[in-house]
Amino acid sequence: MTGPSGVPADYDPSLEWPGDDEDLPSSAHAGPSTRPAPLLRLLVLRTSVLPAKHALAASDGFTSLEFGRDLAPSQDVPRIRLKEMEVSKLHATAYLDRDSWYLVDMGSKHGTFLQLTTNEKPARLSPPRVASVPRQLHHLDALAIGSTTFLVHIHEGAPCEDCSTDNTIPLFLKPKAPPKADGYLRATSTDPKKALSTLKQQLLAPRHGAATKSEASSYTDRSARRRSLHPASRLDAPGVAPVLPVVSSATPAEVWEPPVAVTTSQPPTPLPATNVGHRLLMGQGWTPGSSLGQNWDGADGLIEPLDVASNSRRAGLGMPKSRK
Repeated sequence: MTGPSGVPADYDPSLEWPGDDEDLPSSAHAGPSTRPAPLLRLLVLRTSVLPAKHALAASDGFTSLEFGRDLAPSQDVPRIRLKEMEVSKLHATAYLDRDSWYLVDMGSKHGTFLQLTTNEKPARLSPPRVASVPRQLHHLDALAIGSTTFLVHIHEGAPCEDCSTDNTIPLFLKPKAPPKADGYLRATSTDPKKALSTLKQQLLAPRHGAATKSEASSYTDRSARRRSLHPASRLDAPGVAPVLPVVSSATPAEVWEPPVAVTTSQPPTPLPATNVGHRLLMGQGWTPGSSLGQNWDGADGLIEPLDVASNSRRAGLGMPKSRK
């Protein structure tokens, strides 16, 4: 007797023979795949921005690799930095999906070019400023971004000899070295008001060797002292010798005065006939003993020279005569 589905009514699945393990196919025993992920390495063929020592980009241990003009924003996703204006800030991204590597243009302006074989022309992945669909990368494909061209190497196991160089491109920003000690302790307080008040106290505090109030009050005014001792002395001037005071003797008889020098002039003598002026006057009609010049208003000219009197103890012309 069978049921509506053709199965006997007294059928019990627990009574079914499980069978031998040898009868099962090998795929039934296979667990998750233990095959390692393929390695993606990019060899630099041509470039105008990368230094000569950077010849290989290795993304070992990562499932994605970025290309761009800016630095990597974090230490999680590696990035090949190409510092030129033809490369966008985030130009393209290569990622691993299952057992294959794919490349996506992130909407760059100048585009990403991929050459599958050497016979084909490089193909642009997408129009300007439009993201592309994922394109699978194959071994020995040529990838061009800006002025840099990479040769794609994809290996299932160990890398080949060509992509085993040590001249790798840094994919992360190197951490800066800590600054060296300046030789003094930095302030632990971050309050700017406290720091300003501390600075004022340090600047206004008396320093070593500074003059105190008692020392400042003991200053001696030597100018006032000199004026009190010598009230009649003239002011000091640079380059002028000081005038020593005249000390009078005890008795007036001891005061000695030098004799007054009296200047006497020789009597006038007539000019000799050999004198040039005498001969000049004789040539003009002058005769010895006559006056020089013309007569004005009936007055005769002077014949005798003026008698010059020597006045001693006089400061100059127009001064009164000295008393004798």
